[in-house]
Amino acid sequence: MGARGWAVTAMVALLLVVGGLVALVVGSEGAFFAVVLDAALSVVVVAATAWWAFTTRRVWKRRLNAALAVLVVVALLAVLVLFGLAQAIGVVVLGAGTLGYAAAARRALATAAWSSPARTAGSGQPASPARPWLLVNPGSGGGKAERVGLVAAARARGVHVHLLQPGDDLVALARRAVAAGADALGVAGGDGSLGLVAAVAVEADVPFVCIPVGTRNHFAMDLGLDRGDPLAALDAFAGPERRIDVGVVGTRMFLNNVSLGAYAEVVAEPGYRAEKLATAHDVLLGALRGERSLLKVEFSDPHGRRYHDVLVLLVANNRYELGGGGELGARTRLDDGVLQVSALRARTGAALAGLAARIAARRARQGAGWAQWTTAALRVDAGSAELPAGIDGEAVVLRPPFEFRVLPLALRVLVPRELRPRTREVHVGDWATIRRVGAIAIGGGTR
Repeated sequence: MGARGWAVTAMVALLLVVGGLVALVVGSEGAFFAVVLDAALSVVVVAATAWWAFTTRRVWKRRLNAALAVLVVVALLAVLVLFGLAQAIGVVVLGAGTLGYAAAARRALATAAWSSPARTAGSGQPASPARPWLLVNPGSGGGKAERVGLVAAARARGVHVHLLQPGDDLVALARRAVAAGADALGVAGGDGSLGLVAAVAVEADVPFVCIPVGTRNHFAMDLGLDRGDPLAALDAFAGPERRIDVGVVGTRMFLNNVSLGAYAEVVAEPGYRAEKLATAHDVLLGALRGERSLLKVEFSDPHGRRYHDVLVLLVANNRYELGGGGELGARTRLDDGVLQVSALRARTGAALAGLAARIAARRARQGAGWAQWTTAALRVDAGSAELPAGIDGEAVVLRPPFEFRVLPLALRVLVPRELRPRTREVHVGDWATIRRVGAIAIGGGTR
C-alpha cells in the first residue's frame, strides 16, 4: 500500500478513536476520567517500583518493590472490572485504535519521505553483482543462519559463501575476496562483524550487503530490513543501491556508534555475551554508586564548553531518536553527514531516573545531567594510555588522543527493492503530524 493508502487508514482509525472516546465518556457519565487517572497513577507507581527494584542492592527490597508493582496492576484490573465489562472493552478498543493510527501514520510518513526526490537522489540501479561474496557467521544469533537455511539459499542465488571459522580474520578474508574478483561484499552476522567488512567495501569501493542474523542487528533495523526474515535480505544482491555515511574513530570504522565509559565496561566484561542483563546491572549500578570511577576524558562541544568526566560518552553515526521503533534508540536517516555526541553526566540513581523521565517527556535540556549535539568531528583526550570502548557492540581498546570523523555517503549499500522504510516516531497528540497525514490522505504533501 502506498503513502496515500496508509494515510487514509490512519485518518479513518483516528476518526473512529475520537468517536469512540466521545461515546465512552458520555456513556460512563464521567467515570471514564477517574479510570484514566487511576491508570496514569498506576503506571507511575509501577515505573517507580521497577526502578527501585533495579537499583537496590538488597534482595528483600527488590522483592518488596516487585510485589508492590504486581499489587498495583491487580488493583487496576479490579478497577476496570468495576468500571464495567463493556466500558473496559471500549478502553481496550480505543487503545488498539490509537496504536493502529500511530502505525498507519508512521508508514504513511515513511513511504512519502522515501518516495520523495530528495531522499532517492544519488540512489541507482546498477547491474547486479556478477561475483557477490557473503561471509556467514554460523554462531551469530544462536545459529540463526543454519536454522533458516541461509547458506543454501545464498548459494542458490549464485552468491559465493564463506563460513566463518574460529580465528578467522574478517578484514583479511574480505580483502582476499575482493582481490579474487568479488564485486559485492556481504555479511550475515552481528553489528561488529558488519563494520569490519563494510570498511573493506569502502576501501575497495564495492557495494555492501547486510544480512541480519545477529542477536540485535541495530544497523539492519535502521536500514529498514526485516530482522525476522534474513532470507528476504538476500534480495539486496539484486536490489538498488543507496549511499550512506560511516563513522571513523582513529583508523577503525563504525556503522552504529562508539561508547566510552560505563557501557564500554559492560561489553568488555567476560560474561557479557552469556549474561547481558546481569552484567549490565552489575556494572551500571556500580558506576552509579561510585564503586567505579567516572570516565576521565577531555573534549569540547561546538560552543567551546569543556567536559572532563562523564558516566557515558556515546558518539553515533547520524542521529538516534530515543524510543523510535520500539527500541532504545533508532535512526531515521543514515545520510545526514553528522555525528551525534551524547555525554551522560548524571552521577546518582536518582539523577539518572530524573533524566530518564525528562527524556521520555522530551524535556531534557543541555546541562540537565547530559549534553547532546551533532558535529562532523570530535577530538577526545585522556590522561590514561588506553581507554576501553565498545564499537558497534564489540569491546576494543582506544589509545588517546583520538578523533571521531564522519565520512559522508562513503558506503555503497545494496538493499531489497521492497524495503520497509523508517521514519520518526509518530505522536498521536501532535497536531502537525495529524495535519501532515491528512494532507497525504487527500493527495498532497508527498514531500
